[in-house]
Amino acid sequence: MNALNLDKLADRLAEADEIVDLNWPGALEVKQISYDSREVEPGCLFFCKGAHFDPKFLDQAKAKGAVAYIAEDHYPQVDLPYCQVHDVRRAMPLVADAFYGAPYRAFDLIGITGTKGKTTTTAYLHAILDAYQEDQGKPATAFLSSNRFDDGVDRGASQLTTPESLPLFKHFDHARQSQRDFMTMEVSSQALKYRRVDQVVFDVAAFLNISRDHISPNEHPNFEDYFESKLKIFDRAKCAVLAKDSDHYDRILDRAQRSPEVEEIITVSLNDASADYYATDIQAQTDGQRFTLHDPEGQEEMTMSMQGIFNVENALVAIAIARHYGVPYALINQALAQIKAPGRMEVFQSADGQLKAIVDFAHNLLSFEQLFHAAKQMFPDHRYRIVFGAPGNRGIGRREDLPQVAAQEADAIYLTMDDPDTESVEAICQTLHQHVLEAGGQAEIILDRPQAIHQAFVDAAADQAPNVVLLAGKGDECFMKINGNKEDYLGDVHYAQAELKAYDKAQSASK
Repeated sequence: MNALNLDKLADRLAEADEIVDLNWPGALEVKQISYDSREVEPGCLFFCKGAHFDPKFLDQAKAKGAVAYIAEDHYPQVDLPYCQVHDVRRAMPLVADAFYGAPYRAFDLIGITGTKGKTTTTAYLHAILDAYQEDQGKPATAFLSSNRFDDGVDRGASQLTTPESLPLFKHFDHARQSQRDFMTMEVSSQALKYRRVDQVVFDVAAFLNISRDHISPNEHPNFEDYFESKLKIFDRAKCAVLAKDSDHYDRILDRAQRSPEVEEIITVSLNDASADYYATDIQAQTDGQRFTLHDPEGQEEMTMSMQGIFNVENALVAIAIARHYGVPYALINQALAQIKAPGRMEVFQSADGQLKAIVDFAHNLLSFEQLFHAAKQMFPDHRYRIVFGAPGNRGIGRREDLPQVAAQEADAIYLTMDDPDTESVEAICQTLHQHVLEAGGQAEIILDRPQAIHQAFVDAAADQAPNVVLLAGKGDECFMKINGNKEDYLGDVHYAQAELKAYDKAQSASK
């Protein structure tokens, strides 16, 4: 069990010039740090986090055994020792680093950021490093991704792409306890902007791409804020892996080169032979893709199980990192040929090949463009129908971006529910519809997502031409965020398979 006296934690905050007022007994021992009153245990140092923090949560923490608190304000109505700080978000990683004793230094920590591809690239790298570790008889790789995590002690579904700093450092501590050699993690713009990864040192940081996204009143006010937040990853990285095909690459490279922390830069590209790792002769196949990989030492023939040329770029980043650690190509190829990322470019088709369905997490400008590009490359001379929506309370810019791409690329558009949260589904869809019309397209609004999927397949089946139905945004998620809760949803994969099964049955009956 971790434990540290309050005076040690105060020293760390004082060194960072973070203390406004201090009123606690330094010899008091802290056995837990938390900002969630529901998980407080005796001996907890409680953090009052959030612009609209309610003191009732501090009361609850005290009742459960909290011994002191850290906050930007003093709450005299709660009789507890306290430390008032300038910025509680800055204080959290400082305290977590001291409390857990810089646990990330016990293993190689690899952070991956970008607008699109973080989860897939992390999955590729995780699979490759697992194969490498298994080959050496060592523990599997710890990982934190947007959909799930395994830190060597705990595993389960993720709540955030990158956890808040207190649970994040706890994950690091678990990885150290379980003697993991590697941890891979997705690093979101929010984590970088709001200091969740302050104090962290990434042995490798990969920057995949950048495009407009996450711009809303409660995320980033504009693209510049979003981009600048992403670039902060180089402030805490020893090695940077950069995708040369990204928009704004020169600025990304410049930031990495100017960072006093970055000691090495590795580049990858789909088409630039000056990159350290680049691909040629990319061939789509029914069971995945093949390509020739060129690196500083020569070339290798590679096979991967997932479709989409953008996934080759994701694979290049994972390969470059793996080779940085000396992973043999035989193990890299083995992992890439086997891995499937659920809900990412998952392809299903009818028995007669007339109908295809692609389920993908595509939810922003860049991923929408790449989804259509991949679909048309895989299935030329088809008609393309897309079912999508936009989430509530975030990513407001998507409500203009996604309709524009769909209007240009799709033959039919079905607007529907996608994690509306506290917003009106109808209002979101009306906004999407207006932007479809402005872009010269037409769309049908069907608020119920399963019904929208059903209608897309009904229309596709009635068409004489072969059709591809794209189900975008949800991937393999089996929940729908409504009014702050995650409500059960059978999932786009379920509905796609059910519609194709019904189509096959109808076709057999008509013969």
